[in-house]
Amino acid sequence: MTHTKTFFYSLFLLFFFVYSSAQQLDNSNLENQITLISTDSTSVVVNEIKTALKDSVNTTTSNYFPPLQKNDSISIDFPPKTRDYRRLGYNSTLYLGAAVVTFGALWAMPESFTHWDKQAMKDQGMFYKWKENIKAGPVWDQDSFSMNYLAHPYCGGVYYMTARSSGFNIFESFTYSAIMSTFFWEYGIEAFAEIPSIQDLIFTPVLGSVVGEGFFYAKKKIVKHDKRVLHSRFLGVTTLFLIDPFNTVLDGLGYKEKVKTQMNIAPVGFDANSNKTVWGINFSASF
Repeated sequence: MTHTKTFFYSLFLLFFFVYSSAQQLDNSNLENQITLISTDSTSVVVNEIKTALKDSVNTTTSNYFPPLQKNDSISIDFPPKTRDYRRLGYNSTLYLGAAVVTFGALWAMPESFTHWDKQAMKDQGMFYKWKENIKAGPVWDQDSFSMNYLAHPYCGGVYYMTARSSGFNIFESFTYSAIMSTFFWEYGIEAFAEIPSIQDLIFTPVLGSVVGEGFFYAKKKIVKHDKRVLHSRFLGVTTLFLIDPFNTVLDGLGYKEKVKTQMNIAPVGFDANSNKTVWGINFSASF
């Protein structure tokens, strides 16, 4: 059973490492300036419009999009000032996606490795073994010390950080860790392979929350130093992924709580033929 459980966690983390390593993990603001010009005249002095438009765009850009200082970016990004339910929902969806991939990979492996009775599951239904294990548990398992008291608290810390980095407090993050470790893992994915464990039900959320709060302060320190560890961006981003993989994936995909937009109407030129001012609409979006 130890090999099965080790494979679960290894594949689970490997999936997100491969997925996130393909993304650009440097969260810099991309500012796109889109200028739309409308005119009430068919004949316009082209050179005058170009000059006025350039001045208007430069002025608008400097007014609405001043250069972000490093400390300003840090204070906006982490830690969140409010609970971000949308971010937590995305993270939970990633968990479910990883569960589907993990289950499919284990189903393709030989029974000698997974200890799944595939024939019985086919004859009596996919959830046959799962229901049998649920009825039999929880039990005091015989897994190794490293599995019960190192691997499981680490995973509990990852659950905890998923909520903590989404703006939730200590108690709420502990509750999320307990729910995920109990219903998502012990009575969910892992129950297809083995009986739920008493140690795992206790130590994963309890010790995991202690570990997770340590991860939280470590992440604040790393983010404060421009995502660097020992002056290395690679070590910084790698550490962030190890202590908070799901939020790191979302940030790598460019997740933002809000897309900021600005729109204004301003004169952009003068029509000499009609003796009228040409007005333009300037739309700015910051992603």
